[in-house]
Amino acid sequence: MRIRDLIHKDSWPLYIATAVLLIPVFILGRHLLLDTGGAFSLPRDEAFLQLSTAKTLAFQRIWGIGYDDFAPASPSLLYPLVLAVTFFICGVYLALVPIVNTAIAIILLTVIHRWLTKKGVTPVNRLLILLAVILLAPLPLMVLYGMESPLLMLFAFLFLSRLADEWDLPEFSRRTMIYGALMVASRYDGALLVAGVCLLLLWRRKWLTAFELALWCLLPVLAFGIISMFKGSYFLPNIFMVEPAGSLLSYDWIVGCAAAVIVPLLSGYFSRRPARKVPRAAGLSALIIILALTTRNLYAFRESEHSSLGTHRLKYPIAQFAHRYYYRYGIVSNDIGMISFLTEGRYLDLSGLASTKITRSRVDNFLSPGLINQLSKEQNSQVAIISDRYNKTLPGNWIRTGEWEMTGYDPSEKRTVSFYAMDSSAANRLRKNLEEYTHFLPQALTVQYFYTPPVEKGNP
Repeated sequence: MRIRDLIHKDSWPLYIATAVLLIPVFILGRHLLLDTGGAFSLPRDEAFLQLSTAKTLAFQRIWGIGYDDFAPASPSLLYPLVLAVTFFICGVYLALVPIVNTAIAIILLTVIHRWLTKKGVTPVNRLLILLAVILLAPLPLMVLYGMESPLLMLFAFLFLSRLADEWDLPEFSRRTMIYGALMVASRYDGALLVAGVCLLLLWRRKWLTAFELALWCLLPVLAFGIISMFKGSYFLPNIFMVEPAGSLLSYDWIVGCAAAVIVPLLSGYFSRRPARKVPRAAGLSALIIILALTTRNLYAFRESEHSSLGTHRLKYPIAQFAHRYYYRYGIVSNDIGMISFLTEGRYLDLSGLASTKITRSRVDNFLSPGLINQLSKEQNSQVAIISDRYNKTLPGNWIRTGEWEMTGYDPSEKRTVSFYAMDSSAANRLRKNLEEYTHFLPQALTVQYFYTPPVEKGNP
């Protein structure tokens, strides 16, 4: 888009919508920084797995969070690549994540505004549609969550808008196919939208077009799946193997795209022509949907800051401890996200998201303490950091050295983390590190020790 188009007088809806997007992002970000003493955080640990993948990909050319394990832990292929390029150019800084997502969100609004302008939609309706996309998705939270949703929404809209323009043509353009491929690469569940379009094409007896569209859109998934199997992993990322399928589906981007249809339906017209009469039932249904989404999103806005602060209080001290004492050592954990982002080394993720061998053992149901002990020895692990969410048996020869009981945003939200060493020498060092690090821990954190180093001969 030319610069003169951006400063055109009819672009004021885009400027207002951009301001509406940025204001809550700045407000929520500022409140979080004030509460954490200037340390930015993300509300979901899954986001840190994507950031760790991007960091390793940028500097080690390995798709995974560790230096020697090809282990796809992200439901997106394109988003870690975007972050990897950013980290390679600017360095690995957590503050870059909301900046990248904000840029993607602004591009999304610009693309929607440009398409609506071409369709002859009035400036007022353009503003309503953009505000609906921002507030009903909600786009500001997508920016701050550090996930791939803004990128997915961008390519979903590009794909759908091109389909709308080319639906009655004999075949789709290559650009439409590429947008579909980028949408699926942004997040795997974008394939559901492609499947819906292909079913409509089959219903219209466009067999060849449906096959070509499916092949193009699934090409990134097919190529990455073949590479992943060649590397010894699964065709799909590990997260799809160890988590329930329903819990992985992202609905917010669908809500954001649907909002562009709901508001024009409620207003009664798309262009400068006189308003069309909207059926009362349709208008009432749209109003109920908007009110329900608005209520949900107001609650989500209120809880987002609490979630980010809770994640910071529960996981940041652990990750900082690992960064200070085990920066390049092998680490075992069932919450490896933030730890892997702040350290470099070899990791054994007991959740299975970022360790293919653990994933395979969980899928085949033969995960055992003996296997965990064997894998930890293979990567020369020095410490295991296990939260109380892990409900399986650990190796009996591990030495439980210490325990932290931490409080999240809500005082009633507590989590216990235990520190294990693999032998007595590692336990001596771990006990010393835990004692030294107590000076940096918040006062609300409770420390307990279970291992006492033996007294050396000649010392009292």
